[in-house]
Amino acid sequence: MSEGLMQNMFWLAFGGLALVSLGCAALLHHEVQRSRLAGRLHRAKASTPPRQSTRPTGQGGSFAHAVRSARAVIAGIGERFAAVLGGEAHDTASELASAGFRSRDALLIYAFLKTVLPLIAVIVGLVWMLATTDIGIDMLFPAAKVIAAALFLSKGVDYVVSHRRKTRMARIRKGFPDLLELLVISSEAGLGPQPALQRVANELAAINAELAHEILLMVSEMRMTNDRRAAYDRLNTRVPLPEIGVFTQTLDQSDTYGTPFSKAMRTLIAEQRANRLMAIEEKAARLPVIMTLPLIFCIMPAVFVVLVGPAALSVFDNILSGG
Repeated sequence: MSEGLMQNMFWLAFGGLALVSLGCAALLHHEVQRSRLAGRLHRAKASTPPRQSTRPTGQGGSFAHAVRSARAVIAGIGERFAAVLGGEAHDTASELASAGFRSRDALLIYAFLKTVLPLIAVIVGLVWMLATTDIGIDMLFPAAKVIAAALFLSKGVDYVVSHRRKTRMARIRKGFPDLLELLVISSEAGLGPQPALQRVANELAAINAELAHEILLMVSEMRMTNDRRAAYDRLNTRVPLPEIGVFTQTLDQSDTYGTPFSKAMRTLIAEQRANRLMAIEEKAARLPVIMTLPLIFCIMPAVFVVLVGPAALSVFDNILSGG
């Protein structure tokens, strides 16, 4: 009875996976047809050059065209799977932006990888189970492996994004003191806020490209929209660090209350130096606790050997000599 139940469950699972595969194939076919129709409409409206001029020439052009086509298909499928994120789409887009993925299709590609990679793992694992394992109770352990692989791929996308976000935030935090130092020098030399930010960002591009790019983007938004507070808010969204939050708040207060830019930067850099000194003191205060385990497991045994060793050897000598 149990073997018949296992067979029924297996065929139900197989049918569900087959339906999902057919759905993915239908989505791919629909995306290809939609792309072809859009190309025909563009050519009919003469909004693009003739086909002879846009046809890729050579191996490099064919590869670039294939990459663009694959990207368009992934983005189209990602639009259909983006509903899986639900209300977390905005937060996910912010995390991707802070990790450096600011492309228009970043969220769609993330949704595609998050949804399709586990599905591919399940389908490949199912084919592998059918080829290597007989239908029955012996399929439980391989099925657990397949499910674990699918979960690993699903969480692997989040891990990659989180790891890149942490490393990028660490590099920006490391270069932030240099930004403040150069801003103080530039402001005291007579430059205004926007020219000073642009000049310092250009100087920092060779040392800290991430921070320089974010500052240049903020300056560009300030010039294009003439809304400094919105540019500050977008910088805080792209770089969610406490230091950047204090920096943008200082810039906003300087614009609102008319505080001299050089004085505001000098005050901010004094506060940042005090905060860095406090962080170093906290790390130094944790050293005794951190050194406890090496002291117990590495140093104390050697000390015991040195102190107790001669007495133990003397006792053994007396026992062996019969005294």
